Amino acid sequence: MFGYFWSRNATLGMAALYLVLGIVLLLFPGMSGTVFCWGMAAGAGLYAAGNFWRWHQGKKQGYSLPGLLLAGLLAAVLCLVCIFRPQFILSFLPLVLGIALLIDGIGKLPLAVDAVRTLHTALTPVLWAAVLPLVLGIVLIANPFGVAKTVIRFFGIGLIVDGVCDLITVLSARGR
Repeated sequence: MFGYFWSRNATLGMAALYLVLGIVLLLFPGMSGTVFCWGMAAGAGLYAAGNFWRWHQGKKQGYSLPGLLLAGLLAAVLCLVCIFRPQFILSFLPLVLGIALLIDGIGKLPLAVDAVRTLHTALTPVLWAAVLPLVLGIVLIANPFGVAKTVIRFFGIGLIVDGVCDLITVLSARGR
């Protein structure tokens, strides 16, 4: 399992993406939070527009479709909140990022267990790549109400370390 996972090109791409995203988040946390909110506003706005369109088309055909109208209204409100009150959205960011890191760490646990079992040459980076996101995720979930910029930087550092460990593991696995 270990050799198959790390020999894929997608893993190398993900490690590079983690590094780039981590550096951007670390260097530009304020801008990253704002861009995140703008992206979420755009997605919510498109979702709202689609629901309003389907609701309007259904209404023309004689259907009431209140669920589409409600979903469209809620998405429109989310869009407006993301645009005009991004700090409100960013206050939930630590919890969301903590959950994402926890999922990443849990997903890498089988690789870490396999690396320990086989005493793989990249044992240390694999363990760091699994344990670090777990620990950071638990910390963020346990105390999600910190300052958004600090959490974004913290997440950026986690991504950088995770990406470096993944990159080392990929390169050492390919060298075998």
